[in-house]
Amino acid sequence: MKNYKKGILCLAVLAAMPLIAAQDKTIYVNTFADENGENPANCSLREAIQTAKDNKSFGGCTPGNTANGQTDIIQLEAGTYLLTEELKPQSTIRIWGKAPVDFTRKDPITHEYPAFTETKTTISGGGKNRIFNTANSGASVELTHITLTDGYSADYGGAVFAAGPFSVIDGAILNSRAKNGGAVYAFARQTEKEISISGSRLEGNKADQAGSVLAMECGADLMNTQSAITISASSIIRNGSAADPSIMDICGQATVRISSSTIAENTVNPQSGSIIKAISTDGHTLSSSSKMELLSNTIVSNKAFSTLLYDDNGSKALVYNVLAFNTGKSCRYALNGGDVAEITTAGISAVKNAFQTDGVEGACDLPDAQLYDTDTATKEKKFKHIKLNGMSLSDVLTPMLVPNEYNAYLPMYYPVNHSTETDLVDVGGDTCGIDQRGLERVTNGTLTLNPDDKNTCDIGSIENMRLTAADLKSLKNTSYVTLLDYYQAEIDYATQILKYPVENKDLIAAYTEILKENTELLAATKANAKYRAIYLDPFAQALPNAVLSTDSQGNVIAKPEELNTDNYTITAEAIGVGSISGEGKEFKFTGTKDPNMKCEWVPAVKRIMIYRLDDELTGGLGSSYCKYTITSKVGHQTSTGILKADFVNIAPIAKDDSYVIKYGSDLAVSVNPLENDSDDGDGPVSALLNPDKPPFFKGADGKDLAIRIVNQPSSIVIKADRSGPCPTDYIRDTCYGGNLNIQVKNNFSPFSYAIEYDIFDSEGLQSTKTAKIYLNNTSVDSNTKADGGGGGSVGVLGVFGLIGMAAFRTFRRKQK
Repeated sequence: MKNYKKGILCLAVLAAMPLIAAQDKTIYVNTFADENGENPANCSLREAIQTAKDNKSFGGCTPGNTANGQTDIIQLEAGTYLLTEELKPQSTIRIWGKAPVDFTRKDPITHEYPAFTETKTTISGGGKNRIFNTANSGASVELTHITLTDGYSADYGGAVFAAGPFSVIDGAILNSRAKNGGAVYAFARQTEKEISISGSRLEGNKADQAGSVLAMECGADLMNTQSAITISASSIIRNGSAADPSIMDICGQATVRISSSTIAENTVNPQSGSIIKAISTDGHTLSSSSKMELLSNTIVSNKAFSTLLYDDNGSKALVYNVLAFNTGKSCRYALNGGDVAEITTAGISAVKNAFQTDGVEGACDLPDAQLYDTDTATKEKKFKHIKLNGMSLSDVLTPMLVPNEYNAYLPMYYPVNHSTETDLVDVGGDTCGIDQRGLERVTNGTLTLNPDDKNTCDIGSIENMRLTAADLKSLKNTSYVTLLDYYQAEIDYATQILKYPVENKDLIAAYTEILKENTELLAATKANAKYRAIYLDPFAQALPNAVLSTDSQGNVIAKPEELNTDNYTITAEAIGVGSISGEGKEFKFTGTKDPNMKCEWVPAVKRIMIYRLDDELTGGLGSSYCKYTITSKVGHQTSTGILKADFVNIAPIAKDDSYVIKYGSDLAVSVNPLENDSDDGDGPVSALLNPDKPPFFKGADGKDLAIRIVNQPSSIVIKADRSGPCPTDYIRDTCYGGNLNIQVKNNFSPFSYAIEYDIFDSEGLQSTKTAKIYLNNTSVDSNTKADGGGGGSVGVLGVFGLIGMAAFRTFRRKQK
């Protein structure tokens, strides 16, 4: 589905740019040197953090948001900031790296502008220094599009020692080391603080005692500490060594949620080490109130004694994970000698995972109740997950994909679909959330004709993308005039943006395409318009194929095919008017094959058009149904969807009229408001079998009787060529037709006047907008107010500026 930021909004924002610039409170860092006040010409990262805390200039930095307690934003450039000592934020800050985008091309995942690139900004500890430390302040820190690398601490937190909220968004923590918490150490006392990592890569981190990636304080003052750890859409890979005891060490009253992430190729001590350690031991307490949730992760190819080491403390939930193909045990119970045969729950629950079992290498040992459903009558056990015994990783997953533009620059695995019971694809369920690339796991397509092709949840961090033509069952025709106005507005504003290529250089590629697309759509829609037509983009709700291939280096890549006519063909055909029931082989249509109902793919418009040759509205005979098929040009996969359409009457359009009444004359005028009004919202009547259908309501004599006066000043008199009862709900009101002869009672009146009216179409539908007839007096007193109406005017850009400021958001794919 095209999801460009619309020209009308972007122009509004551009128009408002001077105001935005005047209110910009960002602190801009302009040097990579780690200065600390010695050079007033430059603003360093360290000086920016101090400026944010003091709310006054320091070094070469200008204060940002000086309001008490407000968040400061610090903007970095592309490049590496090498620290001479750790940074100690003491106030709430957000640090932004240079946006990793290329505005000249589309992103190959979303097929929208701009394309995302690798992270461009790095902060390095040089292998000698920790990077961030909030131990003394507990300050909240958020990093976006930033790589932290080569952090070092002799004790806690090689890259980050966090005693307050700390977030890493679309970044990385690489090659950092400490005794505890090689990448991050969470230091949270009695108030829960959240560590959040999303869309990021954690690689090459090591720890001597606990947690190559994450460790935390377990207790203080005889109480459990409280930490909230959220890791989503991230890759935790190749951390640790054969000497490291754990990758993630969970303790205290921790709440941990890891979702849509890849945890792979990490290494710990093969005799005692754990990838995820969540147990209580002497001096390492895990609270009975702790919680851990692993949701839709791919946890494979780790070298450890235990990949998940757990005991009876706290609750653990495993849902939609691949937890297999690890050395040692993928799941190990820390008590009772590891024997879970007689254990009821151990506080753990498991739903729809892929495991190895029964003592094989990589087995996941869980209580039987979490692995099997037992028939109460026969006592027969049925495994309720995907059993991967006797299989290899390559049977169900691709090799690990190297970071590239097709996988959001994160190493990950794709599920392999062999259409067998051991595949990780479409295992059931429809609450799968977002996958590791940030793409929605589409599971709500009804697929009435092909229910077996319905997408359900996949196991692991990536959702397999398979061509799906969604059923759409609430289609209605909308205003033809509004559609054309929309295309024209897009053309006008794209044209304005392209007039200023230097100022709008980041928008040129996107708006060149928007201009071309909407120019073609406007012309094609006018040329192919039908009465009360539904113009449906078949790609808007469809799901494309993701084609697995290899690049020039032999790496597997997964390229989602852009949904367009270059990659797919569309066919459509009418089913008829009536109702449907059942699905698949039980699908049944009850009704008539109505020759006046049409459903066809129109290549020029790039839309499926559903319309009637007559002007019948949807009524008691039922809705109109048709089906459409999308076929990929490569591989020739097909998917067919059902369309349910209802035809409704679009209200007529009443427009304001303006006339001059000459001061000093009889102040009378004869007008016909219908000359400026129309029923064009339904589309051209010329496309009907009866092209002579009148636009407006007619009285018993067959003449127009469509005008209803809503409000008129008491100082004027209106006489019409004809009058009679209004239609439908307004039958007790009087409607007028022909000319309206308007006379001001006082010939010497210096005032202007406004009369409010609405109109009815030939089927008796009232206009949604009340229009006005303005009578502009030529009186020399230009300050005289109009009687009976009025109101100020607002500049077009002023209105759009307000709308744009409220609605504008940056280009980016849907985040994890």
